[in-house]
Amino acid sequence: MPKLLVDSTAARLSKWLRFLGLDAALDRSKSTAGLLVRARREGRVLVSRRRSLESGSAPGSPPGVVLLESDHLVDQLRQVIATLKLSEGFSPRCTICNGELDIVPRVNADGRVPEFVYRTQSEFAFCHNCDKYYWKGSHWKNVHDASRPLLSE
Repeated sequence: MPKLLVDSTAARLSKWLRFLGLDAALDRSKSTAGLLVRARREGRVLVSRRRSLESGSAPGSPPGVVLLESDHLVDQLRQVIATLKLSEGFSPRCTICNGELDIVPRVNADGRVPEFVYRTQSEFAFCHNCDKYYWKGSHWKNVHDASRPLLSE
């Protein structure tokens, strides 16, 4: 599974990629050169809308740059999935820090999530870095519904 470095031009996309379980680090750096160096150093594919990357032959360019063609989130997601030939089966990651989530007993979330969520959900995941709980609510459903057809194309 590829590791990604998403720049500030695609910050919203980084959250969706994390929902899908991809290691998608977000870097808000303004320096294209700095992004390229970090991507190469960490073995990541750079995902960006920066036109300065269009030549694809920048010195020190990482083995992979996905230059997003659309402003629309679902189209961007489609392009990343198609370019990297992704399929289903990844475990979601923290949408805040990109950390791996651990499935935890439901009782752990008691008093830590909204009462309605605790009453209506049976499965929870936890990010130890952010001290945040996750569940398969509307955000997860929206991302999953939008990405499922793309992953099976």
